[in-house]
Amino acid sequence: MSNKLLYLADYVKRVINMDNLSEESRLGNQTEDLEQSRAYRQLHETLGKDKIQDVGARFYDLIKEHPTLGPYFSEVKDWDELKARIGHFWWIDLGGERYREDIYNPHAVHRYLNIPPDLIDDWLVLFSGNLYEHLPKDHADSWLARATKMAEWIRTDLQQHQEK
Repeated sequence: MSNKLLYLADYVKRVINMDNLSEESRLGNQTEDLEQSRAYRQLHETLGKDKIQDVGARFYDLIKEHPTLGPYFSEVKDWDELKARIGHFWWIDLGGERYREDIYNPHAVHRYLNIPPDLIDDWLVLFSGNLYEHLPKDHADSWLARATKMAEWIRTDLQQHQEK
């Protein structure tokens, strides 16, 4: 079963089970879910731009040396610019204000690099390790939750473009 179907099935189960809860409990659960889903949008305040840049830069240092991911990034000519663009991307995604004019589209970039959808798992493992190495657990958890959703969107996009 696809991840989308599993998510949908889980959602339906939660909705069905909510019939057994009081209205107050249902609203409390919805508020808690919403807060958790948006927690990553506060990371720009907690971590700051320099830390977000640093975590992103360290990740791409790991990518260069990674056995399965590294070869797909062999075309990168200016790693410092890539790290700056990625840092800006994450800064905005984690709730910060735009400070560069360029726009980074992770879907287009990963398609251009011809990254196979199954390597998204390698990306997530490497990204996760990097987050937990450089951030407190609660911050790493929030950022990873967001990155995982994004990775699934990218995986789906890559799969759809492979089928064409």
